[in-house]
Amino acid sequence: MDLQMISTYIRLSFLLVLFVGALHLSTAQTRSCARTCNVLYRCSPYYKELVYAVVDGVCRVYQNGCIFGNENCTRVNQCQSPLSSTSAEKCKEFCPRRCPRGGQEVCGWFPFINSNGENSDRYIAFANRCLLDQYSCQNNIAYAYEPTLGPCP
Repeated sequence: MDLQMISTYIRLSFLLVLFVGALHLSTAQTRSCARTCNVLYRCSPYYKELVYAVVDGVCRVYQNGCIFGNENCTRVNQCQSPLSSTSAEKCKEFCPRRCPRGGQEVCGWFPFINSNGENSDRYIAFANRCLLDQYSCQNNIAYAYEPTLGPCP
């Protein structure tokens, strides 16, 4: 073999190694998510059977098991690990103790059944999400779904 062929062989080998290495790195850094949960139920936000879970280090109160199940389905489809329910006592260890004063205002929707047995709604505005979670946790009251940003209707 002459010097030019050896040089070409080395360059091609080097490029092949680079390509295989880049391919390996890209597949190692990509999370595979099957998005296997395709069953979302229509849940009544007025049916109350509280479920407690710690979400990102904060106690979250869910109105009922159906809403909690839908949250887990959404998490699985977003390649996040599912939540585990816990006792109210254990969850309360993760109630926010202090919240910042600033932040984005949020509106929490608190559905309930009034004394006449009718579905009712209460909307409460909070200066930020931390204060909403704190209120919900300390008072054993669930807000339904994700809070809306900005003032309440």
